[in-house]
Amino acid sequence: MALPFVVALRGYDMRQVESLFAEADEALAADSAVLRAAARDALRAATLRRRLRGYEVQQVDAAIAQRLAALALPGTPSRPTRPPAITPLPFVVALRGYDMRQVESLFAEADEALAADSAVLRAAARDALRAATLRRRLRGYEVQQVDAAIDERIRAL
Repeated sequence: MALPFVVALRGYDMRQVESLFAEADEALAADSAVLRAAARDALRAATLRRRLRGYEVQQVDAAIAQRLAALALPGTPSRPTRPPAITPLPFVVALRGYDMRQVESLFAEADEALAADSAVLRAAARDALRAATLRRRLRGYEVQQVDAAIDERIRAL
């Protein structure tokens, strides 16, 4: 089971994360109070190992917090919903790529505008995409992929 997290240097052990999330998702789908409590305890007690190549730490931590919230509330939907902030973007992480936080923020704004019925929000997001000056970092999203995705979003807006 591959989860939609970015694979990064010094990330969390992928097998360990996948096992943990499989248990949490099974508890959410079963809608059993006992399974939910066990999954909550497992998520809280998890000490995830770091590997040279693993799932991006902040994304996994945010997804764990989201799963804990879904497991804590009675009557939550059986499938957890991901807020846009933790939905990973499908870009390759490369040396000398675009700043990941800046790209994620830019695309979150564009996605919000796409979901809204406001022409003003769409125009503002389109202008923000066109005017974006993305910083480069030692480790960031691959430049050509991000540029192509920006062009695609502009057309969609």
